[in-house]
Amino acid sequence: MSTEFQKKDWLPFFPHTKPRKEQIDAIDFTINTLKKTNKRFVVIEAGTGVGKSAVGLTVSRYLRSQFSDKEFDSGAYFLTTQKILQDQYVKDFGSSMGMKSIKSSTNYQCGYLKQNTCAESMRALRSTEKESKLYKACTFNCIYKKEKERFLKADSSVTNFPYFLAETNYSGKITPREILVIDEAHNAAEELSKFIEVVVTERFSKQVLKLTMPKFKTQTEAFTWINSTYHPKLSSHIKHIEKILEKYSGLKDKLQEFVGIAKQFDMLDKHACKLNRFLELYQKDNWVANLVPAEGRSGKKIEFKPIDVSAYAENMLFRLGKKIVCMSATILNIESYCTMLGIKKEDCEFISIPSPFPIENRPIIACGVGSMSSNNIENTLPRLAQAVREILKNHPNEKGIIHCHTFKIANYLKRNIRSQRLITHDSSNRDDVLKKHIKSKNASVLLSPSMTEGVDLKGDCSRFQIICKIPYPYLGDKLIRKKMNKWRWWYPLKTAKTIVQASGRSVRSIDDNAITYILDSDWSRFYGKNKKYFPEDFSNCIS
Repeated sequence: MSTEFQKKDWLPFFPHTKPRKEQIDAIDFTINTLKKTNKRFVVIEAGTGVGKSAVGLTVSRYLRSQFSDKEFDSGAYFLTTQKILQDQYVKDFGSSMGMKSIKSSTNYQCGYLKQNTCAESMRALRSTEKESKLYKACTFNCIYKKEKERFLKADSSVTNFPYFLAETNYSGKITPREILVIDEAHNAAEELSKFIEVVVTERFSKQVLKLTMPKFKTQTEAFTWINSTYHPKLSSHIKHIEKILEKYSGLKDKLQEFVGIAKQFDMLDKHACKLNRFLELYQKDNWVANLVPAEGRSGKKIEFKPIDVSAYAENMLFRLGKKIVCMSATILNIESYCTMLGIKKEDCEFISIPSPFPIENRPIIACGVGSMSSNNIENTLPRLAQAVREILKNHPNEKGIIHCHTFKIANYLKRNIRSQRLITHDSSNRDDVLKKHIKSKNASVLLSPSMTEGVDLKGDCSRFQIICKIPYPYLGDKLIRKKMNKWRWWYPLKTAKTIVQASGRSVRSIDDNAITYILDSDWSRFYGKNKKYFPEDFSNCIS
């Protein structure tokens, strides 16, 4: 190890044997900023292969040794957008660095009632006598509670956005710490939006609350009905369920009925919490109401989503950290990023570090076969299918992934190419199909509209990938249009992020290699107009 490395006073906190140059640059920059200035935020854009997680861990462990603030607990929280990334943190740093993880109670199997999740047994506990074996087992030996206790006591604790936001804003058991590390931070605004948006369904209104959902002509009409009619009825129904639960308390022979009602109560309570928060935050000009038509048995539903979450970010998220490190491969534009999250420019520093992977190992070949826009897609799909056939022939013994953007494109390719190599998924079996592809000894190829992020297809899991269509956000969504009107840069920036993320799925190490094909002929026009949003590291790979 060189003398330069030995002089780094943060080196004892680094989780591996030797840091890469890119990691040294990121760690030095972040520590110097947070330690020597009053700035609270550091945003790190680090290309695939830099090793962001090790950077975040080193920074947090070092800074904890330097800070002492009575208003904040010692330690660091790590946030991810997906449970699969959360599991990777534990795999990398659980045994060596003591990192602990927590998920919702539905993810843990009860140690006493093996057929139950911890969530189900915790519901049953409400009607169980204190002398019972279930009460003693779940009160003093609950797997979920023990995992949560380990999470809260650990110096480095990792979880996912939905769990973290729910716990910090509803239960209050997760308290502020000295360091908050947000991984895949380009999704932070979207995660906040999902947390506070609400959905009211015709089916629930009619079957549970005995309410008829009116035909709304305006957003104001929808809000008024929810506020004056739906919300009071929901509150009244919850009180009714509470009285029923009191009657069941202690009745062993009614345990299954109790569990069913308790589950219903928990769902109602979560819905009420979201609704209360929505009514508290609602401002007409910052919310969009989408009326989703009836489909099958579900009936119609009304969705309320926020346009701009920047005013909520501090109270819901950032207050949990004295110093905050945001990490992503696709920040792309720091001014836009700060705007979306309400971060003051004078309170933030930004560094962009390119991927250390050789450019020749990850070429991007643009070979448009036709426009995939809504006006032209029907004419282009046959040519797209033919191009995919040729690419499959060029990679006969190699795995790959085809980024379809929509199920319509995925289904068309599956039907018309008719290759046993192609495997698809729906919204319910995505992770299972991904595991099947990774474990398969055959040269399988994933057909997916939703694997542009959080998927690690290292080595032979993918030697080629195809981007079928420029992944523009859906213009039929009012929220998309409102965001476009508010920020002219939002639409192309969102599209560019998806492309860059998709292109990073298949090259995961310095010795790895894969070819990316872009088949939509609209690519050249989009890239020409929006090249400024793409990292130089990405542009250098285009041939």
